Amino acid sequence: MQIGKTGISEAERAHRREKGLCFYCAGADHFRLQCPQRPRVSRAEHSKVGFRTGNTQVIGSLYASFVDNEKKKSRILLPISLTWEGVHLKTEAFLDSGASGNFMDKNFAAKNLLPLVLKERPLMVEAIDGKPLSCPHITHDTIDVCMKTGVLHQETIRFQIIESPSCPVVLGFPWLTEHNPVVDWVQRDIKCWGQSCQSKCLGRVNVIGSLNIATAPPLSTEVPECYLALKEVFSKARTEVLPPHRPYDCAIDLLPGTMPPRGHVYPLSQRENDIMEEYIRENLERGFIRRSSSPAGAGFFFVSKKEGDLRPCIDYRGLNRITIRNAYPIPLITELFDRLKGARVYTKLDLRGAYNLVRVKKGDEWKTAFNTRSGHYEYLVMPFGLCNAPAVFQDLINDTLREFLQEFVIVYLDDILIYSPDVDTHHVHVKQVLKKLLKAGLYCK
Repeated sequence: MQIGKTGISEAERAHRREKGLCFYCAGADHFRLQCPQRPRVSRAEHSKVGFRTGNTQVIGSLYASFVDNEKKKSRILLPISLTWEGVHLKTEAFLDSGASGNFMDKNFAAKNLLPLVLKERPLMVEAIDGKPLSCPHITHDTIDVCMKTGVLHQETIRFQIIESPSCPVVLGFPWLTEHNPVVDWVQRDIKCWGQSCQSKCLGRVNVIGSLNIATAPPLSTEVPECYLALKEVFSKARTEVLPPHRPYDCAIDLLPGTMPPRGHVYPLSQRENDIMEEYIRENLERGFIRRSSSPAGAGFFFVSKKEGDLRPCIDYRGLNRITIRNAYPIPLITELFDRLKGARVYTKLDLRGAYNLVRVKKGDEWKTAFNTRSGHYEYLVMPFGLCNAPAVFQDLINDTLREFLQEFVIVYLDDILIYSPDVDTHHVHVKQVLKKLLKAGLYCK
């Protein structure tokens, strides 16, 4: 095995790409740019990767989009749809952890009449082996386009224009780190999305009830009259009380001989501290958390949401490293497309409270403990950040709606899509789903 060489053999390169291994050390839990064995670049070498030199910026590696057709078998090609100025286009995107940006082929953009904008400063791109490319300078970007990946994930994105005849779109390392997808290397698909996508890229539309979205009336927040008999399923108050224990409680099974670490208290601004105090007060009142004397303790901090709000986060990375993984499968995005064939009417439901609808398994609460300036607390409901939370929640919602999954329902974590061939049938389908959710103690927004 070759370690630390950029000139690895083609057979070794194909093997590592096939297995999702690091191109530097052949490790399985990271990519080349994150490799802990990779030597740090000295200041003298910065002119080669990622730093400006005069009026040009070298932006690092872009290697895999130039492979020949025989090597396409080892690549992950993701079906995507692009929308701009009334144009809708389906194509494939290559996931390339070695590319330092998001790129689109010049001829592909021209063929589809995608408008471009001139860069203020040209950029220079080189292959990972340092070989010159046929067009080494990037002078144009696309306009902002809407990119949809799978049924539920969409975002606004801008691509840099290069010559890449073997692949129309390349999603590079910045895109992978932003969305942090879990990749199924066997099925060559995205298994699930990172936590930030739950609020930013998934579930932007609550209901789609028209065949022509462009001419659809404004969406109403009122419960439609045909579902008023089931309006209790939309109750916000029901989600603000501690849910009962179920067979689907979140177990936190640790590797033998391990103990969750006790983290430090993160420094918070005055605004963050005020929000934290309010968060703790509300969750104590709801019974979602309680004071703890646990020997464990993860850090508490905030991340900024796109709209400027702050989202509380618990640093469970140390706990996750010693947690036995729940192998329950998350649906593959590409499989969801096939189930929508023939459907014309859709309703999308977002579950209110999401993970807080699930209890932590009795006796495991102490493992969720977190530290704050005001005290030590632990969760009684399943918090965000636990590595097994997506699998636990998918198991619960799949079993709740199992009889409908192959007929007229798609479930991806806390997002439920109901699809039907006509309006009358759709009303029946939605009622069936709402009844099941209400019976299971699951509530919608």
